[in-house]
Amino acid sequence: MADFVGKQFTQEEIAEKVKEQYDDEKTIIFYNIVMGGGGHDIHFGIFHDEKWGVLESSKATTDKMMDDLNWASPVTKDSTVLDLGSGHGGGTHSMVKRFGCTVQCMNLGPKQNEFNLAECKKIGIADKVSCMEGNINNPFPSEWTGKFSHIWSCEVFCHVADKVATLKEIYRCLKPGGVLVFSDLMGSDFADEKQLKDFTDRNATSSMGRPSQYLEALRDSGLQYVQWWDGSFHLEKYFSEMVRQIDENRDVMKSKGLDDQYLNNWHQSLSDRVQMQKDYNVFAWGIFVARKDPNGKFPVPKFEFKTEGGMAFFDAYMSTRSFISGYEGSKDDVAVYLAMGGAPKESVHPHAARWYKQVAKMMDSSFPGASRAVSTN
Repeated sequence: MADFVGKQFTQEEIAEKVKEQYDDEKTIIFYNIVMGGGGHDIHFGIFHDEKWGVLESSKATTDKMMDDLNWASPVTKDSTVLDLGSGHGGGTHSMVKRFGCTVQCMNLGPKQNEFNLAECKKIGIADKVSCMEGNINNPFPSEWTGKFSHIWSCEVFCHVADKVATLKEIYRCLKPGGVLVFSDLMGSDFADEKQLKDFTDRNATSSMGRPSQYLEALRDSGLQYVQWWDGSFHLEKYFSEMVRQIDENRDVMKSKGLDDQYLNNWHQSLSDRVQMQKDYNVFAWGIFVARKDPNGKFPVPKFEFKTEGGMAFFDAYMSTRSFISGYEGSKDDVAVYLAMGGAPKESVHPHAARWYKQVAKMMDSSFPGASRAVSTN
């Protein structure tokens, strides 16, 4: 069973470690009881009543995320939703039952996927749900371009190594006007990795995100910001409720094959999180909502190349992009190429130089991408 004390993982390693953490038969039992309270909403919760435990609060999170998704763009029986990192399928089941929409699940764990589809048959929604095994760290299928009206992800991005790259894939797969809603556990903006060790020792991560980093990543991906709801104040109680679940269900979990060492490690880690959050508020958690521009416009800043600051800005802009304003070369690339007036120094501005060489090779070819009317000086 997963135990990642003192370890952080590369993008190439994360997939197998996530399977180890979530898709082992015994860890499935642990998360179902300790984080889901026996239900299928296995994620952090929000408390409307102090008497609530993990079952009620995690369901409330699902309900809030559905409300946020529906307010940003109505979800109907004609909507096609992508559930990224669908796990046991709790979010998928709730969306189909509430909205009657069609859901495509993508999830790394085959055992979780089997459970999800079996539950869909049990509750009579199998005709509305499909599920594929896939790694959110990799590019999504090409046939998903512009396919989905809504994309949902619940506490999965903490396992994503390159969050901007994944958000760009989400941008590509959304229809114009389509909406993304996701939640995640993060470090607070002032926390360092050492303070977050109690989380990273128990989870397959490369590094934890921060709220400000996600807001920047949304912008860099081309998505438009709609909302960030900060629910961090619920974490201390939720960590405490997870500890209580271990205390009250230890014998049940041991009868299903979990051992004392595994449960003790988790009990200590969660108890430490309770105290750390109480004393220092090092963890952050909440719900982000963003959308793709209804007119398909990808936001492009104004560039100027007469100063070192302008060149540095352009180099940083191109550090996460292949082209100026989308996923294909366009007239925007031609305009910037001509305005630049010469090749950037690769030793000083490597990303700008890489882009310049690429566009130079294409100058005699067609540029299929749509122009966003880029502005330069």
